[in-house]
Order: sequence, then C-alpha cells, then structure tokens
Amino acid sequence: MAAHVATSPVRLVKTIGDAAMLVSGDPDALIEAALTLVEAADEEGEGFPPMHAGIAYGEAFSRGGDWYGRPVNLAARITDFAKPSSVLVSNELKDAAQGDYDWSRAGMREFKGIKGKVGTNRVRRPEWTDEPSKE
Repeated sequence: MAAHVATSPVRLVKTIGDAAMLVSGDPDALIEAALTLVEAADEEGEGFPPMHAGIAYGEAFSRGGDWYGRPVNLAARITDFAKPSSVLVSNELKDAAQGDYDWSRAGMREFKGIKGKVGTNRVRRPEWTDEPSKE
C-alpha cells in the first residue's frame, strides 16, 4: 500500500515490519499520501488492522538511502501517539501545508528523545456538504 501512494514528489524510503517511511519536500503531497494510505487500510475491512500516520516537517538529511534528523525522529514518535485511522502532524507541518484540510488540535505533548513540548494536530480531508445553510 505504501508503494502505491508513494508517487512523486513522495518517496518510499523503507518499510520496517508493518511500518513505512515516506519522505517529501512537499508537505501537501505527504499529507495526501498519508490520508490515502489510512483510507486504503480502512477500506480493506474489519479483518485488516487500522493504520495510523504521523508527519513532521523540518530539515533532515539523507545518507546511504536513509533519512535522519529531528523531523524523522519526531514523525516516528507522533505516529506512535496517533490513534487508529488517523493522521497526526506537528505544528510545523500544519503551518507549511497549503491545501484545504480540516484540522483539529491534538494538544501539546512531550515525546521521548525530543526536546520540549510539541504541538500536534489531526488532519482530515475537508467535509463538503450540499446541505443549505440554516441561517
């Protein structure tokens, strides 16, 4: 599933057990990939484990085909904190995103190996409705 959503400018770096690491310099493309991945897992039905994703934004570096740096470590910690069937992102990623998404605050958290508290936000596709306004 991760390989399917990893289309340019998103790249699949590696899989580790049932986890996948995706990278992109485009915050919106990464959000779209994560949302699509979580949705695909949900569509598999009840017997398939729910997926959850964490995304962080910032300067990282590549070496030997892998990626390193604070956003890599933070994304892993945020993923561990994310609830099933959700995509959770850092404040930095939310601030960098340009797309039309529904956001909800998930609070400030301390994560192992990350200095200071980190603001987190849940991201969803926008809820569109054709219902008339009740004003």
